[in-house]
Amino acid sequence: MRFDAGESTWSLPARKREAVPSRRRGRLPFAAVRPDYELIAVNGTRLQTPGHERPAPAGAICAVSYRAELRPSAWEVLSHLVDPQASVVARSRLTGGLPVDEFEAAGTDESTWSLDSAIAAAANMLGQPVREAGGGAVVEALREDTDDLSHGEVITAVNGEPVQTATQLRAALAGLDSAELKVLRGPDVSQTARSVRLVRHHDGAWGIRVVTASRTLRHGIDASFTLPDDLRGPSLGLACALGVLDAFSGGRLAAGGTVVATGTVDLAGRVGGVGAIEYKARAVRAHPNVRHFIVPADPASDVDAARQVLGGRAQVVAVATLAEAVEVLGGFSWRGTQRTHRSHGSAVG
Repeated sequence: MRFDAGESTWSLPARKREAVPSRRRGRLPFAAVRPDYELIAVNGTRLQTPGHERPAPAGAICAVSYRAELRPSAWEVLSHLVDPQASVVARSRLTGGLPVDEFEAAGTDESTWSLDSAIAAAANMLGQPVREAGGGAVVEALREDTDDLSHGEVITAVNGEPVQTATQLRAALAGLDSAELKVLRGPDVSQTARSVRLVRHHDGAWGIRVVTASRTLRHGIDASFTLPDDLRGPSLGLACALGVLDAFSGGRLAAGGTVVATGTVDLAGRVGGVGAIEYKARAVRAHPNVRHFIVPADPASDVDAARQVLGGRAQVVAVATLAEAVEVLGGFSWRGTQRTHRSHGSAVG
């Protein structure tokens, strides 16, 4: 199974998702991890843009992943131990303690969310208004000192005023020290809501992280991707957003050499951190035609790790926004419209 290694600094609960059973038993509590040397071009035939004729791209914009056997055999564990490019780690380090089937199903959900956000971020930069709708703000993570709310509950109103998205929740809480929330146990709106009084912590944070429940995004860009079925995780976003921008702006972003990118992108175009940078850099190192490896600027330790692995074979570019990545590739400042949206999994502060 290959993963693109989205990563979070908040501990998340086990989410209820339909999981596809695997035939592998996985008795050993380890994961066998190695680079995935196949770069996945996302601005060519894998990108569909119905109704929009686009020139052939001048170069490839690629996503990169890593491979992890989450149910390794004893032989796979041994072979990875002797391979200097591979590693064997505790399986829980990758799965966060979730059952493997549920972890893989969660990765599929995160990939879908990430691609939707990436296309919307690209549409935003192309001057297309992006409208987000939803059924409230679902609590995805909680600080340990946040009481009264639970994982998976959906906030639908603040002080009697309805909220449909995570963006609206943040706006409603701005400037308040406490608020009366209307909360549902889950996305079923027919259930009886309960009231919760939420108070800011002493450091000014509310101590919750939310995403829009039942999110839909509307904009003027019709784009979709056909990606490998075994690819999981959210950090395809940056590469795919660049692929869409390339398709709708003349196909010249990767002129002169292959571009590889990894990172999440939210609706505002902010680039988020990912994991397994070292393995991804090893995969990039195996392709001498790669010109740029674009990575999230935060954490800086990941940027340093990528540069150490590549040793100058490709330029490692650290970016905080999608616009910065475009400026590096295009050699110009992007003049598209910028609008503010909250990210997937944003902390409410």
